[in-house]
Amino acid sequence: MKIVGIILSVIAYIFGVLFIWGAFGDPFDSSSLIIGIIMIGIGSAIMLIITRKGKAEKASKNVTYNIDLGGETKATKLTCEKCGAPLGKNDITIVAGAPTISCPYCGVTYQITEEPKW
Repeated sequence: MKIVGIILSVIAYIFGVLFIWGAFGDPFDSSSLIIGIIMIGIGSAIMLIITRKGKAEKASKNVTYNIDLGGETKATKLTCEKCGAPLGKNDITIVAGAPTISCPYCGVTYQITEEPKW
């Protein structure tokens, strides 16, 4: 779809330039000048739409982190280290590649660390 848009835009530019060039012949033709300006505007609009659509597609990206847990794991209830409030899965975020947890009650934020098993 992007290639078709580029081709249409180039065709509109070419015809726009030809109409503007033809307008300055003898005698001067103002209608050709207007048509040429409109064609260049259409070509520019097509290019603008194509470039914005490409940026929007690149902006939305989903990242999935897979964590390989070594050994036997048990699910435990998460509680805040400062105030003891219960924490849920929505309170955990990834910041700079490290899992962090934020307490919605007292506002403290800290990084989750794994204690050695030995």
